Amino acid sequence: MELQLYLEILKRRALVIIITASLALVVVTAWGLLTPPLYTAYTTVRVLLDMGVTDFLMREEYNLRLMNTYQRILESDPILQQAIDSLQPRTAGLKVVDLRERLKIEVIPNTELISISVQDEDPTVARDLANTLADLLIQYTKELYVGSNKSTLQVVEDQLKELGAEIDSNRKQLSELLAQGQLGPEVDDLRNQIKFKEESYDRLFAKYESAQLNEALKANSITVLSPATLPTYPTNSLGVTQVGLSLIVGVFSGIGLALVMENLDTRIRSPQQLERVSNQPVLGSVPAGMLADTAKEKSLAARVSRPIEEAYRLLSINLPALKGVVTVQTILITSALPREGKSTVAINLARTIAEKGQIVFLIEADLRRPLLVKKLGLESAMQSKLGLGKFLSRRLSLNQELLSRMTQPTKWPGLFVIGGYGAGGNLNPTAMLAAPAMEELLSYLSTQGYMSLIDSPPVLGMADVSVLAPKVDGVLLVAREGLSKREQVLAALKQLRASDSNVLGTVFIQRSDKGWGYE
Repeated sequence: MELQLYLEILKRRALVIIITASLALVVVTAWGLLTPPLYTAYTTVRVLLDMGVTDFLMREEYNLRLMNTYQRILESDPILQQAIDSLQPRTAGLKVVDLRERLKIEVIPNTELISISVQDEDPTVARDLANTLADLLIQYTKELYVGSNKSTLQVVEDQLKELGAEIDSNRKQLSELLAQGQLGPEVDDLRNQIKFKEESYDRLFAKYESAQLNEALKANSITVLSPATLPTYPTNSLGVTQVGLSLIVGVFSGIGLALVMENLDTRIRSPQQLERVSNQPVLGSVPAGMLADTAKEKSLAARVSRPIEEAYRLLSINLPALKGVVTVQTILITSALPREGKSTVAINLARTIAEKGQIVFLIEADLRRPLLVKKLGLESAMQSKLGLGKFLSRRLSLNQELLSRMTQPTKWPGLFVIGGYGAGGNLNPTAMLAAPAMEELLSYLSTQGYMSLIDSPPVLGMADVSVLAPKVDGVLLVAREGLSKREQVLAALKQLRASDSNVLGTVFIQRSDKGWGYE
């Protein structure tokens, strides 16, 4: 049921979705045509991470900091300015802030790789900038390690020189003592000193060589794995992927906009929507307009094929069977607000029921704006008749003779009309409709076996229907496609229930006759 509801909304708002998707496609196409082409060059460098740290967590943290440091170095102003200056005059006018916007540095997860990408309108400039940045990073790293650690190595080297000089001095001193033929504790102590210093020299020299090798490795820890090549196609060119994505985004945006518009638009668009809103059965969905004059029809086949006639025939069939009601003789036809088609429904339904051979009285109970007689073209014929307004205001005793004075036969057999004129401007229509005479009239017609259809005023804005609806067997509420609103229908039903009315159901007037007829 929910899916059907959404499908109805999408079908109803298909134009919104199409326009939104088209606009998205036009915008993307215009952007692709008007934006200058940009070429992207990629350089990949490998960073030799430090494996000397034995603790795994410390090594991971150090390596992460190291990679992020290199990323920040590449994005720093001095490096970017050097890259621009090295490619002059091709990069004339290019500023550091512009290059930073065109530059993308990405540390590839779970690898030792850093990707450097540069965009430019000139493909050669994009390529050379990417390669230059990689070279500058390598150069910076060499200067950083070699230059900053040179003093440390010099300290170790100075210690080696000092220790070597001491060993040479002790050896010379030992040779002189031995040459003099001296033996004893002094000579033994000197020999022990020489042995200890030689061992210390060997350990210090090994440490020096290891540090020297380590610094050499660090100085060459960054290498270019994949230099940038000349890009041949613009990265911002309009392709099938971009067009497809724009259409998808446009369609989904259109669907979202359609749902928002549907939520804001409370007008009723379908009989299914009317049934969900009102929680009342839709007894009939009828096309807008009046039934044609059957006297002018040329053939029975032409009459049977008329969609509007078929719709009202089905509506008349649906009336008695509702809620177990076997006989419904007095039906009030109303709507929430004026101009929703209640009078048209009353006339067409009365004619359809009369076609079955039943005597029907069509009563115009709208004493404020009596237009039913005018719709039927009976103004002149009704001049000599006693209108409902005069009957109620004079409180006349009802009999067959008086009924004949009030009733005007129509050109359709079995259909009689009681006009609503004659109330007078100083009288209260609500009080007149609430009078016992109105109930007496309906009871009299019902007792005689006649069916009465009452064209009443709208429900909202006046109390006429509230006093009239409890006097009838049932009420039909008319709603018009694209005109009646949810809140109005609900308010009308609430007012009818408050007056203890028997709402039989609703009638939906659709704009077209689609779905009716037989070809």
